[in-house]
Amino acid sequence: MTTHHADRTPGHHSHSHSHSHSHSSRPGHGPASDDAAELADLAEILDLDAVLGAPVLAVATDAVAAALGGAPRVAVDLGAGTGTGSLFLADRFAGVRVHALDASAGMLDRLRASSAAVDVDDRVEAHLVDLDGDWPAVVPRGVDLAWAALSLHHVTDAAQVLRQAFGVLRPGGVLVVTEFTGTTTFTPDDLGTGVEGLDARLVGALAARGYPVTADWTAALGEAGFAPVERHESALVASAATAEGARYLALHLARNRDLLEGDLSDDDVAALDSAIAAVAAGASDLHHESGRAIWIAVRPAG
Repeated sequence: MTTHHADRTPGHHSHSHSHSHSHSSRPGHGPASDDAAELADLAEILDLDAVLGAPVLAVATDAVAAALGGAPRVAVDLGAGTGTGSLFLADRFAGVRVHALDASAGMLDRLRASSAAVDVDDRVEAHLVDLDGDWPAVVPRGVDLAWAALSLHHVTDAAQVLRQAFGVLRPGGVLVVTEFTGTTTFTPDDLGTGVEGLDARLVGALAARGYPVTADWTAALGEAGFAPVERHESALVASAATAEGARYLALHLARNRDLLEGDLSDDDVAALDSAIAAVAAGASDLHHESGRAIWIAVRPAG
C-alpha cells in the first residue's frame, strides 16, 4: 500500500473549476460539465459517496450532537449537491429542518426527488443560490447547524462565507466543515494490473492538476470568531469486493482516466483501462481510502 500526500492551503488551490459552488465540480471527479450523461454519472458518484462515506458523516454528526448537547432543530447545508448530507442530517436528527443550498438546478432536482423517496421532503427545503452571493437571505436566523461538506474550497471568498455562517448561527450553534486531507491509498499498489508504481503516477498526475483540493480551515474558523474549533479525521473507504464500492471505483477511475489521458504514458493508460475493466467485471480486489478532515466549530454562547 502506498500513501500519498498532496496538501495545499486556502487561497493556493491549483484547480480551474468555475465557482458554481455545487458538488458537481468536486475535486477528484474531474471538471464540471453540462453534459447530461456526465452529470448523471457524477450524481451517481456523489450518491455512492454518501453510502461509502457514512462513517465520515457519523463522526461529524456525533460530534455535532455532543457540541449542541442534543439534536439540531434547523440546519443549513452549504453546497448541498445531490443532497447526501441533507438527507443524512434528516435521517440522523428526527425533526430537524434542513435548508439545502446549491447553485445547480439539476442537483437540487435530484435532491428533491431523493428526499421525497425517503419521506423527508417535508423537512428538506431546496434553495437555488450561489454561496458567493447573499445566501443568508434565504435561510432563517438562529440556525443550530451549518454544514459545509467538501464545498468551502470552491467559493471565491471563504472568509466571507465563514463570517456569513457565523452570522446565521445562534449563539452556541455549530458549523461543520469537511475537507480532503490529501491522503489517498490504493491497495494493491499496481491496482491489480502488474504495472509497478501505477498508483503513485496516477495520484501524482491528479495532484499536478490540483486534485484533491485540500485546505486547513482551523485558523480561518478562529478568525471568523468560532471557538472552540475541533478537528477530527476519518476516511472514505471503497472496496471492489462490494457492489457499491466496485461501482464507485469504476466510475471514479474512469473519470480520472479521461481527465489524465494526456498526462499518463500510453502504458499507464492501458493499465488503468485494465484496472477499470476488472473492477467492472467483479474480478478485482482493489481497495481505496480517501482521507477526510472534519472541523466542528462553535459560535460562542457569550
